[in-house]
This record gives sequence, structure tokens and C-alpha cells, in this order.
Amino acid sequence: MSTLARLLNWQDKVSEYVGKTVSWMCLAMIAVLLFEITARYILNKPTEWAHETSTMLYGTFCILGGVYTHLHNGHVRSEVIYQLFSPRGRAFLDVLTGILGLIIFGVFFFVALDFAIESWKINEHSSKSTWAPPVYPFKSVLPLAAALIWMQSLAHLFRDIAVAFEILPDIQKQSAEHRELQSEHLLDDHLPVENADSDGSHKT
Repeated sequence: MSTLARLLNWQDKVSEYVGKTVSWMCLAMIAVLLFEITARYILNKPTEWAHETSTMLYGTFCILGGVYTHLHNGHVRSEVIYQLFSPRGRAFLDVLTGILGLIIFGVFFFVALDFAIESWKINEHSSKSTWAPPVYPFKSVLPLAAALIWMQSLAHLFRDIAVAFEILPDIQKQSAEHRELQSEHLLDDHLPVENADSDGSHKT
């Protein structure tokens, strides 16, 4: 395996790890909201911090979860025309959109970085509640997520270039394995778990 292939595998593992790690934030959000519901409606002592905490957890979960989604090509896209092309033709289209994506996420990274740095400089706190938590850690997630998505986009681009121009055989093999795995996931998502007979009985 070439050095480039190992680097691309490493990037995939990073995105996979980030996605699986931030998924635990769902449980944290549930715990915070359950605590707030109990405090507010049973103990009649609503908290000052639950709403903003759950909002920050949710925002962090969504934007970092996008890294994992991008790894598995799970973002919404129109495939009516895309599916008409051969695998190599699709790779050419992906190269074009991949380059555009790198430019967009590159710009977003620098904008978000300035946004976060300014927040740290002024020691920014929330004005949404009397709790007034610091928001600069949350705003720092924006450039981090943009950088991670940019790196995953670059990994996708290398694989698409290899397929489109029929170079780097080991990278082409990686790309084929990725597409096969994604097709299996897509098929699993659309297969019915069970079918109902006309008499109301069920069979798997």
C-alpha cells in the first residue's frame, strides 16, 4: 500500500472516530433535557443552564456529525442525472464538485476561524440567559469542523481523480471498496424489514 493510500485510510479513520464520538452527545442532550423537565414540572425549580447547554450540545453534534456523514457520502444530493453516467463519468463529476467544495470549505474555515478568535479575544459570553456561559469554546467547533470536512473532501478528491483518470491503482481499489460499502448501506436502508400478507399476518 502506498503512502498516499495509508494517509487516506488514516483520514477515514479520523472522520469515523469523530462521528462515533460525537454521537454520544445525543445521550448527553437527553440527560440534560430530562433533568430540566423533572426540575421544571415536578420540582417547580427550572434551571438557568439546561436550554443553552442542550443547544450547544446539539450544535456541536450536528456540525461535527457532518464529518462522519461526508465520509459515507450521506449528504443530500440529486442523483437523477448522476446515475446516468458510468463510474468513471461520475468520478469526473465528483472531481468538479470536490474542487468547488474544497474552495467553499476553505473560505468557511478562515471566516469561522476569525469568528472564533474574536470570541476568545473579547471573552465572549452568552446574553441569552442569566447563566451567561462562555461561548468561545462552542464557536471554536466551527473552524475545527470545517477543517475536518475539508480534509475528508480532499481524501474523496484524490480517490475521484484516481478513478477519473485511471491512475494510482491502489487508490482506485480503495474507491471501489468505499462505493461498494456505501451501496450496501444504501440497500440495507431501503430493504423492508417485513412484509404484511393480506390476512394481516407478517413474514420476514
